[in-house]
Amino acid sequence: MGAELDEPRRGRPTTAQREERRRRMLDRSLQIFLERGYQGSTLEELARASGVTKRTIYTDYGDKEGLFAAMVESLAGGISHEPGTDGETLQALSARIVFRIHSDELVGLHRLVIAESPRFPELARTFHAQTDVRHISALRAYLVRQYGEDAARLASALFSLLLGERHRQRLLGVRSAATQDEAERIAAEAIAQLGFASGEAAAPPAD
Repeated sequence: MGAELDEPRRGRPTTAQREERRRRMLDRSLQIFLERGYQGSTLEELARASGVTKRTIYTDYGDKEGLFAAMVESLAGGISHEPGTDGETLQALSARIVFRIHSDELVGLHRLVIAESPRFPELARTFHAQTDVRHISALRAYLVRQYGEDAARLASALFSLLLGERHRQRLLGVRSAATQDEAERIAAEAIAQLGFASGEAAAPPAD
């Protein structure tokens, strides 16, 4: 592992090298956080697992909390892009949310945050802001674009249906992650309960 530590390079790293380093740091830090918990994970361990120095973590993320927030944001990413620009249907967007929030990684972090939140309440706020809030915002933007302002109030209800009993079972460890087919079925059922048409694509953005 020592050979992976930031080796001296001439000149500044390229954009591709910085992105690869960032991806490696987030991926490997996830495993450390899940194995040791937030409090039990030290910057030394996170840096060593990521093949970087502590100074790199400070430079890129500020501190351990900043690294954790970036990791959660990365896992939740790909959901809150501008809705409807690619003709995506409500079911496709909802299925992506289901697939992500029921994944082993996000469920594992959810458990970690629940366990650590009494001592580190800021972790709960960070996790909530980077997951639930972003997902609800994406649904709200889609619904407003497709159905008008009145539909915005149903975004939270739709998200709750996408979580459902299955997510509680995931947190308890009695159910496995949803497959893509299962995610699409969960999404279709949730949308139907609210009376929306799952196959409608969002209207294109106005010129």
